Amino acid sequence: MEFMRSCVRRGFSAAFPFILTVYLGIGPAPPALGVGSDGTRVLKVLDLSGSPYERGLEHGRRLRTEIGKVVDLWKEDLGRQGKGDPDRLIKRFLAETNFVPAIQKWTPDLLEEVRGIADGAGLPFETMFAFQLVDEMWVYLDQPTAGHCSSMGVAKSGAHPAYVAQNMDLEAFRDGFQVVLHIAANRSLPEQFVFTCAGLIAANGVNNRSIAIACNTLLQLGASRDGLPVAFVVRGVLAKTSPEDAVKFMRGVKHASGQNYILGAGDQVFDFEASASKVVEFRPAVDGSIVYHTNHPLANDDLKPWHLAMKQVASLLPDGKIQGDSETRLASVQKRIREPASAIDAGVIKETLRSRDSDVHPVCRSRREGDPVFTFGATIMTLSDTPSLEVTMGPPDANRFVLLKFQQVPQP
Repeated sequence: MEFMRSCVRRGFSAAFPFILTVYLGIGPAPPALGVGSDGTRVLKVLDLSGSPYERGLEHGRRLRTEIGKVVDLWKEDLGRQGKGDPDRLIKRFLAETNFVPAIQKWTPDLLEEVRGIADGAGLPFETMFAFQLVDEMWVYLDQPTAGHCSSMGVAKSGAHPAYVAQNMDLEAFRDGFQVVLHIAANRSLPEQFVFTCAGLIAANGVNNRSIAIACNTLLQLGASRDGLPVAFVVRGVLAKTSPEDAVKFMRGVKHASGQNYILGAGDQVFDFEASASKVVEFRPAVDGSIVYHTNHPLANDDLKPWHLAMKQVASLLPDGKIQGDSETRLASVQKRIREPASAIDAGVIKETLRSRDSDVHPVCRSRREGDPVFTFGATIMTLSDTPSLEVTMGPPDANRFVLLKFQQVPQP
């Protein structure tokens, strides 16, 4: 009975994010970096080439100051969450998890890239490796309230290309550290634009073969301490050169963390809810032309006990459900991203990403003093014949979209 009460308490915490500051232990946001002398926000685009280690080394060297600062802020945040020494928490976390074999199996080059970042930034490899494991640390610290991203995808229809778009919501301490990694193509790797935080290998991205990926935390789903972490899944998908290989990779790996992935593949879009034991496709439109997601499972039933308890509580409510942050944002996206796909263009998507239909649970989360999370950036990844990335440095209702085009676009 006490376990049930505990689960219910935690379930209601997930449903009511106004207690997020208490639950996550995230303090007020620091002043933003990445701001020009005239007050405009300057998005860094980092050109990377060479071997995996060389790419990481360049990343670490060129953003050494930024990486040092954001890692210090991350450790302060971990100290609040873990209520103790963050270095001891990191050491314990790495000792009690075993992600390296999965990375070596599925994305071995990325381990060398992380090693290069650590060397370039002058930080221990263990620290830089743990810094990559954003969702996995949330799982380890058992934080049901983590995650606030809103994502959508639209298949090609008529004159409109396919799109994948996302508001990437992260902890406020990461503001000012937004960066796009522009990874050059080589014999085995496509050209890529990867939106992320300084020192982190990926948040989301697109490649010049019209493969794109966005991801939303689903901490309600089963996790694994020896699966492939989220950042490595993202980069693993972006390394693929065909839609078939990208989908096969997504379905084939063992996933470390519960996560929703919206995958753009050529002219098509897919939505996969991934847990440790299964990957389940979510198809809100029968023909697969439109997909969208926030932060609660809609198709995968590999659920953690606390979420099952929350669903039991919800069944006793008058409407049979809890209308929390994720549910409210999903309703807002559903209202705006509606069939037919031919009616949805970049303008509709931008208005959706900027939307604030709810004052309490908006799709676009402003950067406000004291708020623990905000919209770190919005991305629109255009696919089909002319892949590109549009990205904002921070919330899209207050920051302009920057268009980035590929140097090489292979012709079919």
